[in-house]
Amino acid sequence: MAKFYFQKDDESCYDLQYHIDYMIEHGIQEMEVFEAVPEFGTGYFFCKHFSEVGLSGEETCGSHCEAYKPRNGKNGRCVHHGYVYEFGKSKLIRI
Repeated sequence: MAKFYFQKDDESCYDLQYHIDYMIEHGIQEMEVFEAVPEFGTGYFFCKHFSEVGLSGEETCGSHCEAYKPRNGKNGRCVHHGYVYEFGKSKLIRI
């Protein structure tokens, strides 16, 4: 599983290359990021197709969704269903 990181006070997390590109673009030599740790049992999920957080079991997710594609090819959890994350350990990036 790829690792994702938050910038301080950010709601979205991205892979390490995104943050390196951000640093280069903004002339930043050093930046603290925080490892994104999956949260379980929150009742929320992240839809990778629509890039939105949703409430598990709500009417917008499931077989009635236009982007629904079951992982097993028959029924059940969608391939676009992902984790929500919380801040973990900090890491200092230098370029």
